[in-house]
Amino acid sequence: MTIPFIRERPAALLLLLRNSTKSWHISLLSRESGLTYLHTLNVLSQLYNLGLVEYKTEGRKKIVFLTEKGKNISSILNQLMDEFKEQA
Repeated sequence: MTIPFIRERPAALLLLLRNSTKSWHISLLSRESGLTYLHTLNVLSQLYNLGLVEYKTEGRKKIVFLTEKGKNISSILNQLMDEFKEQA
């Protein structure tokens, strides 16, 4: 289900990052969300500038995780998506 005022794939990044049991590195996020690696980097850069994600370096990989603000926003986004699914 798509919501006309929300871009589906970038929103998928926030929803994927809600699963904190996985160690989300950029290439895994790219594969799981269906975005190209470069587009994933661009979206993550925007999310970082908004204070929604942070990075932690583990060896050669950058691990991406949600900040508290990002967790709140992704929770609200998840509720919004659920609301639209119920209406369909």
